[in-house]
Amino acid sequence: MTASDTQLLSPNQRDHADVVALFGVAIVLISVHLWLPSKLASELVFTYGNPSLVTAWTAATIHDSTGHLVSNLAWYGVVIGPAYALYTIWSHRRLFWLLYGSLLVVTPLATVAVDYWLLYLQWGLVGPNSIAFGFSGVVSAFGGLLAVGLAGVVAEWYSWRMSTVTTLAFVLSGLTGAAVRSPFAAFESTGLVAGGVLSVGVVGILLRWSYGRSSPQQWLSAHYDALVIVGACGFVLAALVISMFTVESISAGRFSNVLAHGTGFVIGVSVAAAGSRLV
Repeated sequence: MTASDTQLLSPNQRDHADVVALFGVAIVLISVHLWLPSKLASELVFTYGNPSLVTAWTAATIHDSTGHLVSNLAWYGVVIGPAYALYTIWSHRRLFWLLYGSLLVVTPLATVAVDYWLLYLQWGLVGPNSIAFGFSGVVSAFGGLLAVGLAGVVAEWYSWRMSTVTTLAFVLSGLTGAAVRSPFAAFESTGLVAGGVLSVGVVGILLRWSYGRSSPQQWLSAHYDALVIVGACGFVLAALVISMFTVESISAGRFSNVLAHGTGFVIGVSVAAAGSRLV
């Protein structure tokens, strides 16, 4: 076998294969929603009064409406694209796929397990006939993957201290936005907290991204590409955090499971951080 024979895929072919693989999850979810008989779909959701490992995992593929599916797919695309780009820039493409596959397998089981233990067994907030379903917990985990990728790229270009401040500023901005949007919090108090958190975040970023002896114009010119990449990915991260943690009133017996979103995000950060330490 010659050296050229070992190159099974060219860079372009590899990129196309990656895109197809990322779209594969969306195709599976769409196919399940469109063509799986409703009777069978109802058996694949997780029922708190009748828990099983099988439905704990299959529930992530079930959506009760087209709008629910479209929302999760939209966020999946918005999050996974920048995450893939960051890990590629970070020269950790193989790590991305290892983490991606791991989160697809682990997250549905972990989020349902935490839900079952807290919402059903400990707090009694859901009854035995209540069900859990949807892909949002996995999307939240990919948000954690994005956060670690963002931190890794900033650390690679600058320092871990700067990456920590920058990433936390985006996450805290998102949490603040979620608090402001919550119908259960007084706007005056949350507005004050929001202003404080955002101010601290902005000051922290400016201190860590200081331009030293160069002029602002010179610094912006030298760091333009980094600012665009970090700013765009950070905006996506903050927007996702707002969406994940906005508490909504129960409507027609349904509610957005903020606990599952939080669990997914923590799992994503934990798994991605652990994986990045192994390379």
